[in-house]
Amino acid sequence: MSWRHQDPAALADAAVSSLALAADPFAQSAAPGFWAWSRDAHRAVTDAVLALPDDRVRTLAEAVAKAPDDISSCRRLTVLLADRIRRRGDDPDTARLAALVWDAETRSRLRMQTGTERPAGLGTPGAREILRTARPAARAAGPVDAALVVPFRERGGESDRTRNLAAVLHALNDQTHPRERYRIVVVEADSEPRWESVFAPYCDTYLFARNAGPFNYSWTINAGVVHGARPAGLICVLEADILVDRGFVERAVERFRVPGTQAHWPFEDILYLDGASSHQAVTERCLEGRAAVERDALRGVFLRRSPGACVWLRESLFTRIGGYDERFTAGWGGADNDFAWRADLHGGMDRYRDRMVHLHHARAADWFDAEGAGSTAYETFPWCSWPPHSAIGDLSKFRTH
Repeated sequence: MSWRHQDPAALADAAVSSLALAADPFAQSAAPGFWAWSRDAHRAVTDAVLALPDDRVRTLAEAVAKAPDDISSCRRLTVLLADRIRRRGDDPDTARLAALVWDAETRSRLRMQTGTERPAGLGTPGAREILRTARPAARAAGPVDAALVVPFRERGGESDRTRNLAAVLHALNDQTHPRERYRIVVVEADSEPRWESVFAPYCDTYLFARNAGPFNYSWTINAGVVHGARPAGLICVLEADILVDRGFVERAVERFRVPGTQAHWPFEDILYLDGASSHQAVTERCLEGRAAVERDALRGVFLRRSPGACVWLRESLFTRIGGYDERFTAGWGGADNDFAWRADLHGGMDRYRDRMVHLHHARAADWFDAEGAGSTAYETFPWCSWPPHSAIGDLSKFRTH
């Protein structure tokens, strides 16, 4: 297949996505490894757009490169490019651009969403403001259908991370599934418990796991399952920045009623929101009490088929595969892939299309930030067991003479 089977509007939207990705540090930091593996393709699209012999296109492209969150310029440029591809697709410059756009689309896992004009006057709600309208935890003593484990650390003061956890707890306590039938477990892994007084009233279990060293995501989750989630039959590992809708728990529990179902991701693509859209999403879901955020109106970058953020599985499968690999000690990254591969091998991982969003926060230093150590930092990370060091498919490989 080539770019010619694609709708011109879709190609134009993807072209503007590449321009915004290449210019926006926020978008690149949402998934740094995936950006590093596809950035050359996105930059080639950017260069091709700027090289078009059209002053209107070039002016708008330069505006987007300077201000990738300029929604008006992004939309106007998309219209111009769609019209050009539709009318002049055989022109060499236009055809080259379309081919480069399609190449980026077939190799990249990142895609920008422009969103719509933002409401005026949106502030930054703090954790305590958000939680003022949250329902307290049920703390039911009887059996439950599911337990949701949320790993957390924040060593500074109030921040986007504390706002995000407050929003997550607000949303988890506002569900259509009976509240006494599921349990919320927050695990704070740190040298001392810093946030228990703020968040504990909105959890069924607030577990402090002492760890003064680097944040060990895997160990923190395992501690939450062993010391807070059991004996629930279903486990959800939910990161402390994933804002869910009101039907989130009920849908997941229903999916496990299908015989043979052992694990699933509830989403295909997660939208990583920028700072302003995160404020907007928290306002809509928590302060205004909406059942879900209006995701199409928000600005952010999609990470396609993410292995992390949120996963559901039977507790029996979690136990069979030994939980998360605690040897992953360098912050966030890698552990989700490893866990998903093992869960899929032993139980099979389904995937659904829930419309989920990730709230923005400053990134902690982790192995992704080691790019400056060398150009092969990402390529040599031991994700898988197959690093080919010679030509593949060599017909002479098994010759004996």
